[in-house]
Amino acid sequence: MTMSDASIDALIDGLADDLEPVKPRRLLFGSLWVAAGWLIGAAGLLWLLGMRHDLAAGAMMAPLPMLAFWLIVALGLSAAWSALRMGLPGVGRDYSGWRWAGLASLALPLTAIFMGFGDSHGAIEAMKPQNGLRCTIDGLIAGLGVGAALFCWLKASAPTSPTRAGWVIGIAAGAAGATIVALHCSSGDMVHIAFWHGLAVGLSGVAGRIVLPRWLRW
Repeated sequence: MTMSDASIDALIDGLADDLEPVKPRRLLFGSLWVAAGWLIGAAGLLWLLGMRHDLAAGAMMAPLPMLAFWLIVALGLSAAWSALRMGLPGVGRDYSGWRWAGLASLALPLTAIFMGFGDSHGAIEAMKPQNGLRCTIDGLIAGLGVGAALFCWLKASAPTSPTRAGWVIGIAAGAAGATIVALHCSSGDMVHIAFWHGLAVGLSGVAGRIVLPRWLRW
């Protein structure tokens, strides 16, 4: 062994002396954090404001509001899953699955637009702030638990793309909040749901993009 080889080995040994094994991250733990945040947000909102009357009476949602509910649930789950996977080491991982759920969710505003053509007066009324702004605010607040869980998960791992992580965290939080609001809001108007509930998702996504990236870097 040459002197240079010995020096390199000594340098490597010196660098590695203080290293300790890192406990592998488990998606299960992160998923439990997200589930807890979702449940806490739902419990808090429903405890303060109550459940919508049809669900409280043991009935089902009308078909269109139920479809909207599950589309937003799918968006929230897929965005949360993508965010959780961003916290794992790996090269070339695909984090774009949530975008397909986002495209499917575009059925909501498209449906609202076509329904608005048939009843423009009703659509205008549904979009007035006094008829829906509270739902947006409640949705933003109710989704904070999911947003906090995903932020803590990714903060501990420093994702390779903080900008993309901020988007996904915000969308997951907003979608979670919108699903929680749907359990309280008794409106079956698709214009109301698409605009005011959807606005919670959009605003949360933009907030995540603007605010979070600086805190997700090393």
